[in-house]
This record gives sequence, structure tokens and C-alpha cells, in this order.
Amino acid sequence: MKLVSIRTIDSKGSRLVDPVDPGEARLVDRHAREVRYLRVSLTDRCSMRCTYCMPPQGVEHVPRSEVLSLEEVVEVVAAFARWGVARVRLTGGEPTLRRDLPWLIERLARLQVGETGRALQVVMTTNGERLEALARPLRAAGLSGLSVSLDSLDPERFAAITRRDRLTRVVKGIEAAAEAGFGLKINTVAVRGFNDDELAQLCSFAWERGATPRFIELMPMAGGQLFVPGELMPAAEIRAALAKHFDTELDAEGRPDAPVGPAHYWRSTRGRSAGRRVGIIAAMTENFCASCNRLRVSATGQLHACLARDEAGDLRGALRSGRPGALAAAVAAALGEKRERHAFELDGAGGPRKAMISIGG
Repeated sequence: MKLVSIRTIDSKGSRLVDPVDPGEARLVDRHAREVRYLRVSLTDRCSMRCTYCMPPQGVEHVPRSEVLSLEEVVEVVAAFARWGVARVRLTGGEPTLRRDLPWLIERLARLQVGETGRALQVVMTTNGERLEALARPLRAAGLSGLSVSLDSLDPERFAAITRRDRLTRVVKGIEAAAEAGFGLKINTVAVRGFNDDELAQLCSFAWERGATPRFIELMPMAGGQLFVPGELMPAAEIRAALAKHFDTELDAEGRPDAPVGPAHYWRSTRGRSAGRRVGIIAAMTENFCASCNRLRVSATGQLHACLARDEAGDLRGALRSGRPGALAAAVAAALGEKRERHAFELDGAGGPRKAMISIGG
């Protein structure tokens, strides 16, 4: 497959097919990793204040004029779909706070991947608080999958980690999403000394609702100010805790071809949970950068090649400039900055200055 460069790539080594004739377009970074997955933040605002996501003093929200319009989001995602991106995940902040969200999803779900004829897969990550009312409209609009954050089933713990007393609303939202027929994932940040005794209960909660539980290692975002090293629960410890509780073994599943996300999935092989799946996202202790196939667009249109680094390309400026080829050039430049691996360290060093809420995870 021939790839046509749109800029000088001697120093960076990234490749982007000419957008005038996309053909079987591909985005390939200088480490030969193909980008098939785009995460798009729709807002830097959220209805919760999770302790690992937002500093206690909050963050300074950007003016609304700097946030991409929904029409601009469609334009950006359509370009990436032409260049071979097969999955887009809508994030925030909290994406359900954006008005006309079903309108956006309907238009994104109509997009095709390159010239393959395959529809773009549109999924979303949410805190679940507004899902009870939105689940069916989002499903009807074409949203195919939901990941819902749920860090505790204990009301007091939930309120402590989210700084909001809304567990009942989130559970109702999850149940509404299950009833609407979504492929569901329940995301839990595993925190030693906080919710490590709930992991099995969270698995059972998810499985009973047809969802896949996923556990995420704590990461040192916001310059490490929200990270406490002793609270990091490594993936191996998560697996050992689950295997002990369910009296079972966990076998690693083979990972499917792209698009894939950062989770590795395990399947129970015996015992009362036999056949059940659990995912683990282990950025800290089981680095998966070699298989990274993702780029991230912030709510203001900044293109981040890595969650763990601050450098970004300006897609908003390219879009609003009106210059032919400006968007493709901005993407190619950012892709050329994609590093071989992140800089997270187990002591909390090496993280970016940006808070998780500003980029959507």
C-alpha cells in the first residue's frame, strides 16, 4: 500500500496519505504504529469532581468560543475516517453535557472508514449520571457502545471519590443503558486502600447487567499532584485479588485486530464465574505503548498524540483558517511528535501538566 506524504518527513517520520485522494488511507507514526482510534473530548466541564481527574480547586474552563462546535467535530472526525480511523470515542469532561448530542452521534454514525464501505464505530465514555434519560435516544442515534465510570458501590465512598452524592443516579443510568441494548463496559480506577476490597463486587455488578468490568491503574496526571504512589494498585495485584475471590484462573485473551483500545482482556476459565470477561488498563506497570493506535482531540481542538504528554497540534486553528490542506498538515505534524512511549513513573513523576478532565482520558 503506497502512502503519500503531505509534508517533509525526514526529521519526524510520520506518514499521512494525501487527503485529495485518500484511497485506502492510513495514519502511520514514525514508530510504524497505525492510528485507527480517535478520542474526541466534547467539553472540559463535568458534573462530578473525581479526585484523580480534577484538582480540588477545580480547573479553569476555556471560553465557549474556543470549544469546537458540533459541526467542527463532525468535520474533524470525517477527515480522520477518510484517513482510516475506524473508531471514535466521545469523551469529556462529561460528554452528555453537550446539547444536541444525539444530532452529533447520528452524523458521526453515517461516516464511512476510508473507501472500505464500513461504518465508523461511535462509542462514548460517561459518568452515567444522565443516562437514564439519554440511553435510548443515544442508541437510536447510532451510538454502539458505552463505557461508564463507577469507582465504588458504597454510597459514602462514591461521594468521597466523585465529590458528589449521585450513586443512585449512576446505577439507574447503567441499567437504562443495559435495557437499551448497549455494549457496556464499567470502568473502575483501582485504588489501594480505598476500593480494593470492592473489585469482586464490582465485577459481579457488571456481569449481572451484561457489562464487562474494567480496572484502570491510577496515573500521575496534573503534574502528579493528584497521585499518591501507595494508592497505585498494579494489574498483577488486581488479577490476583479477582482469582482468589472467584476461586478461578484468568487466561489472557488474544487481542483482536484494530481498532483496539488500551485494555487487555482476561477470561475466567473455571469456577462460578467461568466464561466471564474482565479488562485491565495497566499504563503504569504493564506498558502497552508499543501497540498504541490512538490520538486524542481536546474540546478546544488540540490534537494530543499521547495522553501522558502535553505537546499538541492545533486543529481548531487549522479548521478556522480556511486554508486547503491545513487540517491534514496539522495532523501530520502532531503525528510526527508521537513518542515511542509515555513518561509515567511509578513514583508519580513524568506525568503531564494537564488534568485528566481536560483531555478525557
